[in-house]
Formats: sequence, C-alpha cells, structure tokens
Amino acid sequence: MLNDGEEPTSNVHGERTADAQTELDTAQASRYERIRLRLTLANIVLSIALPLVFLLVGWSEELRDTVEDWTGSASVIVLIYVLIVSLALAAITFPLDIYSGHVIEKRFSLSRSSLGQWLTDWVKGEALQLVFIVAAVELIYYLLRELPGTWWLIAGAGFTLFFVVLSALAPVLLFRIFFKFEPLPDGELKDRLLALSERLGVYVRGVYVWKLGDKTSKANAALAGWGRTRRILLADTLIEEHTPDEIEVVLAHEMAHQVHGDIWKGLAIQTALVFLAFYAVHVALEAWTEPLGLRSVSDIANLPLLALVTGAVALLALPVANGLSRRMEHAADVYALEKTGMAEQFASAMDRLAKQNLSQKRPNRVVEFVFHSHPAVERRIDFALEWQRTHGPGMESSTEQV
Repeated sequence: MLNDGEEPTSNVHGERTADAQTELDTAQASRYERIRLRLTLANIVLSIALPLVFLLVGWSEELRDTVEDWTGSASVIVLIYVLIVSLALAAITFPLDIYSGHVIEKRFSLSRSSLGQWLTDWVKGEALQLVFIVAAVELIYYLLRELPGTWWLIAGAGFTLFFVVLSALAPVLLFRIFFKFEPLPDGELKDRLLALSERLGVYVRGVYVWKLGDKTSKANAALAGWGRTRRILLADTLIEEHTPDEIEVVLAHEMAHQVHGDIWKGLAIQTALVFLAFYAVHVALEAWTEPLGLRSVSDIANLPLLALVTGAVALLALPVANGLSRRMEHAADVYALEKTGMAEQFASAMDRLAKQNLSQKRPNRVVEFVFHSHPAVERRIDFALEWQRTHGPGMESSTEQV
C-alpha cells in the first residue's frame, strides 16, 4: 500500500538512491583501504630501511661510543642508547603517524578528535611504548652479557609471562589510559548479554560502555581480560547504531573465542613466534657480530640487527598468523550462529559495521591473505545467509530460551 500522496515510481527512485549510496560507500571504503595499505607498506619499508642504514653507515657504533664517554655502566649505556634512538625514530616517523592517525581519519569523517586530542594520545602511546621497549631491551642485553648461549630461551619465557599478565591487566589499566569506561545501565541489553554469557558458560566481571564515540565514529566490541578481569566492552557507537539483536550476536561471536580457547591459542602462536624470533637473533648475532665490526653479541650497537631480524620473522610469519586467525574467526561466526540462530541479524551487523568502520567488504585476495586477521565481510555475510537457508529460520532471541 502506498503512503498518502506517494507516486508509484518513488520506490524505484528509492532503490536507485540506495544503490547509488551503496556504490558510494563501496568506493569510499576502497579508497580508504588503498590508502591504509600504502601507509602499512610505507611503515614496513621504514622499519627495514632505518635500522639497516643506522647499522651499515656506522651511526650505531658512533652513538654507543658517545654514550660510553658519559658512563661506564652497561645498563645505563643501554638505557641512554635506547632513549636517544627511540626519540629519533619517533621524530622521523611522526609525519607518517599524524597523516595516518589523524589526517586520513578526518578526511574520511571517521575521527572526532581534535588535533590536540590526537597529539595527547600519541604522546601517551609513545611514552607507554618507550617504557616497554626500555624494559625489554634492558632484559635482553642483560641476558646477552650474562648468558650469551641460552639468553634467547630465558628471554622468550619472560616475554611469554609478560603477554599473559598484560592480557589480564589491559582492560583495567592500559585501556583506561586512552578511553573512558562506565558500567552499562540496567536494562534489556545488559540483561540479554549477561544471560547470554551465563548460557554459554563464559564468566564476565560486568558489561561496560566503551566511550569510543569521543574520538571516532567507528564501532567495536570486545570480551577483554581473563579470569576476574574479563569484561564485556561495548563501544557507545555500537550501541547507538545497532539493534540489541545485532549486539547480542556480535557478543556471541566474541564469547566463542573464550569457549574455543582462542585467547590461549593466540598466545601459543605469539609465544612460538617470540622464541623463533629470539633464536633467529641468536644465530644472526653469532654470525654477523664480527663481520660487522661489532665487539660482541652483547654490544648495544648491534640493536639495529636485532630489530631487523625480529622484524623479518614477524613479516614472514604474518600471513601464517593471519591465516590461523581467520580460521578462528570463522569458527566463532559458526558458533555464534549455532547458539543464537540470528543469521539475518549477524549479516546486518556485519554490513552495518563495515559501513561504520569503512571496511572494504571484499578486499583483494592477496591483501586479505597477508594483512587481514578476519575473513572478508562479504564472505561472512554470504556464509551467514547460506547457514540460514540450510538450518531454517533462527530463534527469536537467546533470552527466551533461558
């Protein structure tokens, strides 16, 4: 039935308008993806070129010699060397950081931060990263001095312990450095999510609103932490733009990762890569220290070589790690559909998230293979709709089953 005064052709025009808007969104996402890819490749090139030049030109040795004129303490030499190099790298990469983190996000209407707010977060991030880098490098070079034959085993174990602790503390400490959180008010959505977590056997400390909208229009959701720090995090931008059904099925996907033990699988993969990288560094230091004219494997001047080797291992392992991640993400999709039956809601949530985050729904397969940790959005939507055709109409809501 037509509305009052509506002409029969208006629906056709509406469909054309919707199609045009879809084409515009797709073109925007494609442009955004291409720019992000170029920036990623530029960062990779810089991460190789800068330490390579610093090492081969002799600047690393010159800096070490200069610092040694100031102090004879090995740990203080490492500290000052790392501080100088880190500050220099931050200055060199700052133009790329501000372009990728602020200019591009503003250009595509994704950022809501002022330049001052972005700079504040950038400084926080650099400071936090510097603390971690200094601690890591101090540990590595202490072990290289004291245990040059087995340092990589002990360092690998230390880094693994750090990752475990960090995954627990991140939602209660690190996230709060950059974002505000507040408990989700009592109501239907909170009741549904808590009922879902109870039905799936996933303990959560609570449900919190992640004030992402203060800085971006993008949306996100997470089940962060483990044990007593595990909590549901819902971006306010997700709550504003998505229905309760869509949010519920998205959280069912997140809870699937806990049920499947994906957090620990990911940690196992990360641990294997850390040990592999450290062993590769051990071999490289033994082989290249003398040819490069460095004093010993514990010479801080070989830090650029360490950075090159660990970076190479990470880059080579990236397609493998992302391939394993995509498999876990697909399994979580299947689980969410099986436990909620909300195939249409899942598909609409993926479509809405893609538009909100300006994600390319079907990226180039090579780009997806190398750089994407999640399956392409369009394939996830197609799978959900095919699942619905195979399994029939979904359940009305998980809360009605409890």
